[in-house]
Amino acid sequence: MEKEIMNDVKKYQKLEKLKKWRDEIEPIPWYFDGLENLCDRIHPEKQILQVTDIKQLSNDTKLFRFISAKPNKPLAPFRAGQYIGITVEINGVRTSRPFSLVSSPNQLAYYELGVKRKEGGFVSIYLLDKLKVGDILEATEPLGELYYNRIFHGKDLVFIAGGSGITPFISILRDITERNLKLNVRLFFGCLNEEDILFRDELENIQTRRPNIKIHYILSEPKPSWNGACGFITKDKILDEIKSIENKFFYIVGNRAMYTFIKEQMKELGVPRHRVSYESYGVPDDVTGIVGWPKEITASNSIKITIDFIHQGKKIREIIEALSVEPILNSLEREKDLGITINNGCRSGACALCRTKLVSGKIFMLPNVTIREIDQVYGYIHPCVSYPLTDIHIDLTQI
Repeated sequence: MEKEIMNDVKKYQKLEKLKKWRDEIEPIPWYFDGLENLCDRIHPEKQILQVTDIKQLSNDTKLFRFISAKPNKPLAPFRAGQYIGITVEINGVRTSRPFSLVSSPNQLAYYELGVKRKEGGFVSIYLLDKLKVGDILEATEPLGELYYNRIFHGKDLVFIAGGSGITPFISILRDITERNLKLNVRLFFGCLNEEDILFRDELENIQTRRPNIKIHYILSEPKPSWNGACGFITKDKILDEIKSIENKFFYIVGNRAMYTFIKEQMKELGVPRHRVSYESYGVPDDVTGIVGWPKEITASNSIKITIDFIHQGKKIREIIEALSVEPILNSLEREKDLGITINNGCRSGACALCRTKLVSGKIFMLPNVTIREIDQVYGYIHPCVSYPLTDIHIDLTQI
């Protein structure tokens, strides 16, 4: 009996010590949630957006404003210069395209996107012709690496924009202006004519209020009344304004043809590659003209793609017909009856969201795309910028 009483006393003492230890611990703050809500806010799996305003910027470009369609899900924060991938369903085909954020990162009440019509395009034409106020769209989190880094980029910045490539720079300039950042900026904006100069009033206003920001317009097909610079954004025009490339960091956004030209100008100026940031620019209109494309493969070449994927918990294998000159991701999206969805964002091979296991077969990947070494070792590709040269087999169960 005495032994049992002593055991009970020891248990009581142990419980009292445990209670005291618990009471001494600082209570968890009300706002602490293990960072789960914070991570979900910054990197949401997807965002649901609603169109609130549409504005015509030029004859072929519109400005779309979006808010979060879910009141309890605020828009994800972003860095000026980033983009989001917009997902749409057109005639049963579910696909997405990236668009740069135009709005300022200093407010998150809404996102703004500038969308230019691409002749022969798919998504841009749908957005410009069909999208209306009140429509709901799905989007990715903000992505991309075209943003200012104060540690590596310094204080003297050179922006080179072609056409709608001005959109990320508007966001960056708004950020610099609103926060009155002590950065020296030279923007070279190349357009066809004056009607194509997007956001001109705002750009003029910014350089009037901020002497550290200078705007230079260069028109390739100006009207006789134009008194400004003409032609292309050449190394001579750049050097005339910046005087020296020393301590300058360059940001370049435009179409593929512009990149080819500007890269040569950067080389002739002697700008080191690590002092230049290029925005991703999608796939070419005609991949057969890209350096390295096999001459024997033409636009008429048809191949078979074997696909392993999971449907209703079961592993399924399907074989589809596809063209060699179309990215693998595009071909898969066209097979709407299969219901296959591959996560993607940039459509340029940069974000790696679409990485897919290539089991067998030979592909052509655009030369500007870089793939992590570990993905190369284990046979993963970026289907958004990969073209099948032979019959291939991909495994979507290993994404």
